[in-house]
Order: sequence, then structure tokens, then C-alpha cells
Amino acid sequence: MNSGIATISRMQTPIELPPAAIVNVEAEATLLGAMMMDPLLIDRIADRVKPDDFSIALHNRLFEVIVREAALGRGTSPVAIKGYFDGDPQLEQLGGPAYLARLTGNPVAMVSDVRDLARQITDLADRRRMRSGLIEAVEACADLGTSLPEISTLADAAVAARAESSVVEADAAECVDAWLAELDADVTGVSCHIIPNVDELLGQLRPKSLNIVAGRPGMGKTAFACSYARGAASRGHGTLFVSLEMSKEDLIGRMISDSLFDHESCRIPYSVLQRRRLNSWERERVAEAGSLLSRIPLTVVDAGTLAIGRLQTLVRRHKRRMAARGHPLDLVIVDYLQLLHPDTKMKDAYQATSEVSKRLKAIAKDEDVAIMALAQLSRSVEQRQDKRPQLSDLRDSGQIEQDADVVLFLLREEYYLAQTEPQNDPEAHERWEDRMERIRGVLEFILAKRRNGTTGIARGRFFAPYQAVR
Repeated sequence: MNSGIATISRMQTPIELPPAAIVNVEAEATLLGAMMMDPLLIDRIADRVKPDDFSIALHNRLFEVIVREAALGRGTSPVAIKGYFDGDPQLEQLGGPAYLARLTGNPVAMVSDVRDLARQITDLADRRRMRSGLIEAVEACADLGTSLPEISTLADAAVAARAESSVVEADAAECVDAWLAELDADVTGVSCHIIPNVDELLGQLRPKSLNIVAGRPGMGKTAFACSYARGAASRGHGTLFVSLEMSKEDLIGRMISDSLFDHESCRIPYSVLQRRRLNSWERERVAEAGSLLSRIPLTVVDAGTLAIGRLQTLVRRHKRRMAARGHPLDLVIVDYLQLLHPDTKMKDAYQATSEVSKRLKAIAKDEDVAIMALAQLSRSVEQRQDKRPQLSDLRDSGQIEQDADVVLFLLREEYYLAQTEPQNDPEAHERWEDRMERIRGVLEFILAKRRNGTTGIARGRFFAPYQAVR
């Protein structure tokens, strides 16, 4: 391998390197070799390193191919990937496929700390970007047509690029141009055709948005999320469902019952699926529904407990895997917000929930996805005669209201009315039964906040035996 690295160092074009002090070709080659030898490392490294962190284009392309093939469940050995580089001029300069073999034949790759290699490569990449920005500022100094404030801005941007890579600054003219360009761009959000009244009320869930779906226990939040996830994924929207409360088996069981509900002659209550004692006809229907579910871009993560930093890692990882299969990741559903915890210990639940809320919004922006987070409401709802939720009922933190682009409350009046059944008054009981009949299964969608639009109310139905919301 050393001869290949020496060859890279002597080359001018097409491989052109920055100053040797901010390039470590051997570290890059060692990291790539470790990835090809141990596929279990690939996800961990891909969470830390980006293709353009490599100093030469060949290593950039090798990294992309290794990560993509691993995401597709295919081999990443030199033999498995060499076909993607047939005729590659840079690889030919280094000895062709033999260079790939030398990467995995390096004994250093087997004993190296890949975390240290990844950190070193990203650090050097940031330094190269900073150097490039500072050179641009230096060149601007020689241009008398460039004002001193503009030069200062270039220098500041270069120095701050590492710490504030997600901050985008633009003057008014640039903002107007970007906005006008969006008018003609095919920018679409997520919708769910199986709950049409929600689609009409919410519109599309836009990329970079945080959407809170909140309610007290018993309102059907998880059933709503399952129906929405299945509907969105059926329309081709890559969907990641992160469950912190329910096992993946229970979640998929609900989705199967929900899916079968669409065909009246095939309906099977969720309670029957829970018993796991199905007759032959039921097994056939479940197999058919399962086959349909397995073909849509839907991934379930059964986390149990999860830190917010780990959630971002999961989103990035599944975003890569879905992209490798031809689907962008459009929607991330978290069930539910208050079960996420911050990366560092906070003094109380208020601070913890505030930190989680802020980070969820940041993840939506950084990863360019719509996030739907389910949230619990405080008990204050049930202490009022009017059970309609208010924004102030969001449990543990007012920060959720501030961060959310959308807050949608779910309300089932039937749930509360069932608790007030009269016992010794026939007339009152008859009035109660009439009222129960009118509201049975009705699920109210209360749009209490929409950052870029109007609020409103819509109604749907919750078919509890089938865990289906329509």
C-alpha cells in the first residue's frame, strides 16, 4: 500500500493535493481498508465522515461505493467493488484493482482505532475548507473593487465554517432569488391519503418541519401515527418510525390490522392478532397484508430508550440506507417526545423536554426531513369541564410550542363521556346513550398552531378494534 500512497504524493494532475500538513493520505487509505475488511464498522464511520472529507477524488468515490453497497446489504470487499472502478483513470495510475487489495492487506488497518482515524480525517478536511476560505479572503484583499467589510465577511465565514456549518447567511436579494426559485421547483412534502381530512387540514408536512401530535392517553395517538406512517409510505415517502413505547411486533401488528381494515371482507380485529391463534383464512389475510407492508419504504426502530443525539445518528443512517434503495427519507415519526432524553443530564423534566424539543427541530432542519413527534398532554386537561386541549397543556415545557411548526391535538369526546354513564336515572341514561351514539368513534383533529398558515378543526373516525384512523 505504501507504494500506492507514494505514487499519490508524487502526482500532480488529475490528483492534486493541498499542503502535506493538512492531508493524511495514509489515514484515509487505512480507514477505507478497515471498512472493506469489517463491514460492521461502516455505519459507525459513515455517521462521522462525509465523502468530501477525503482529500482525493478516488478515496471520495471509494467511500461512497462502500457505504452504498453496505446499505444495500451487498459485499464491500475489493473483489465485490472493483467492477465500479473499471477504467477509472486515478485507480489505473495507482496500479488498478491491486491498489484495492493493498488497502485491505495493510496490517495497520486491522489494529487502528477507526474513531481516531475518522476524527483526524474530518479535522483535516475542516482545515482544508478553512484554508480555502482564507485564501479567497486574501485574494479579495488584492482586488480594490472588493470593500473591506466584504473581505472581513469572507474571513469570518472561513473561520466560523467549522463551528457554524448549519448557519446560512444571505442578503435580501439572495433571499428573494431563492424564494422565486422555489416557486418553480418541485418541492413537495409528505401527505397521507388514507386520512383525507387530516391532509386537507394540515396540507403537506414540509421538509425541515417539526410537527407535534398531542393528546391525553386514550385519544388514539399511536393509532393515528401508524395509519399516517402507512399512508405516507404507501405514497412513496420514505418513513422512519421510532417507537420508544411499543415493540416493533406490536407496532406492525397494529399496521396489519389497520391495512386489512381497508378491505371490508378481510377485516381482522387487532385483539385477534394479539392472541396469535389465527385460523388458516386469517393467516392468509395477514400474510397478504404483511407482503404489502414489506414493499413500502417503511422502517421501524424499536428503541425502548433513546438519547436525542442517538436519534440523529439513526436518522442519518436510515437516510443513507433508504437513498441506496432509491427512496429519500421524508418523514420521521417519534412515539413519543417525552420518552426521548437529552445527551447530558438536566436539572429537571422541564429543561430536559426543552432540550429535546430544540434538538428535534434542529434534526429536522439538518437532515431535511419532516418530523412528527407524538406528545403527552398534562393532566390539567382532565381537571377542566371542557376537555378541549390548549397549547398550554403541552406537558413539561412551553418550548415545544415555540419550536413546533404544527401542533395538532387529538380529542375523542367518547372517551370522556364513557366515564360519566348515569347509573340510577333512566331518563339521563337514555340521553347519555343518544349522545354516545352520535359521537361513537368520532376523532376530532384540532390544529392549534401552524406557523405558516391558519388553524382549524376537522373530524375523522377512530375504529378502535382495528387500530385504524380514517
